[in-house]
Amino acid sequence: MPKLPRSPEEVESIKTAILTTALKLMCDDGFEALSMRKLAGRLKMTAANIYNYYQNKDDLYLAIQTRGFQMLADRFQEIYDSLQPGPDRLYAMMRAYLAFGMEFPDYYEIMFSRNTPKYADYKGTPMEPAATIEKQTALKVADITVRAIRDLYDGKEAISESEALYRTILVWSALHGVVNLLNSRVLPEVVETGDAFMDRLFRDLLKLAVGAENTHAQK
Repeated sequence: MPKLPRSPEEVESIKTAILTTALKLMCDDGFEALSMRKLAGRLKMTAANIYNYYQNKDDLYLAIQTRGFQMLADRFQEIYDSLQPGPDRLYAMMRAYLAFGMEFPDYYEIMFSRNTPKYADYKGTPMEPAATIEKQTALKVADITVRAIRDLYDGKEAISESEALYRTILVWSALHGVVNLLNSRVLPEVVETGDAFMDRLFRDLLKLAVGAENTHAQK
């Protein structure tokens, strides 16, 4: 009797298990050390079976990146849609970024901290379409932040998209450092990272994003 095809739910469950294990291997050993054979051994399945779901390790890597950036973009979009324009919206987005980095440290490590392949590395290769999707998904995060900053100036002297992007990068750079210091457990060795400290940190970062005159977020 022929084997029945897997249901969409079963396929998605298997793909998620493959991605989760591949992510862990990349964090432990690095992208270059990842192989389908090593992944198959960890999953206790054949490498041939993995190829039924992903073309190669680059396909796996790009799927991990795309999933991670989509998770973060969804959090940002939910905040953008649920809060009115203002510093409270940006404050919530900064907290969401920090929470993502601490809740999903493996995703964060691969997305932001490792020297892994980028879109330019795949341009002109068979993986360019998947790399394009990954890059577009990643850029959603920056785009939502840029819009949130520009929305603050509705009815006032507008700021350019390039200026809003520059301010986004300033805040992002600082937040990235905080996430890494917390995930490495270095920051708690230096200072008490309670609510008061983190609130002050976020409010000071707001000044980088929107200027001191526009940082009166509700407490």
